[in-house]
Amino acid sequence: MTNDDPVGWEGDVNESVVEEWLESTTKFERVRGVLRSTTTPQYAKEIANRARVSEPTARKHLETLAETGFAETVATGRGKRYKRSRQAVAMQRVSDIHRELSREELTAGIKDLRAQIREFRDEFDASDPGDLAFQLESDANEGWEAVSEWRAAENDLEVAKAALALYDFDPDAGSGEEGGSDSTQRGSFADETLDASA
Repeated sequence: MTNDDPVGWEGDVNESVVEEWLESTTKFERVRGVLRSTTTPQYAKEIANRARVSEPTARKHLETLAETGFAETVATGRGKRYKRSRQAVAMQRVSDIHRELSREELTAGIKDLRAQIREFRDEFDASDPGDLAFQLESDANEGWEAVSEWRAAENDLEVAKAALALYDFDPDAGSGEEGGSDSTQRGSFADETLDASA
């Protein structure tokens, strides 16, 4: 090894990343982060292991998340299991798109999605993806791909419409407060930061 060669690092990259994650997040943030990626119900012990917290701590935070609608619970003979709620995932997606795209970008995207859906209807002479699926043979790969793309376009359209509607949402309308806000330039959630340490 010459003086120009980089000095080899002797540590474990994965362990280093975990240590950084533990130092930069609260226990609540870790439980919520693990839950956000949990698509099948899991016991508090499993989530605790992944979040690097004790089981009672995980259970306490999971119950809080369930009370706020972020988590769904499934009762079993051995206790509760937890997973992210479909509504929380949908609202997060709407919030993300609303924060990232302007009103004009959302309007253009909605127009494009509607045109794409019209093209599916015209091309396949079907009213919706279910109608197309009913018409297809099991080996019609191109048709099944179109069903999937059509469903995705319809889901994206619903999310985009919800995100656009947030531009007109004012929870304080009629409260008598005056004054403008720059947050409507990029969306109501543009300046929002979730304090998860509570």
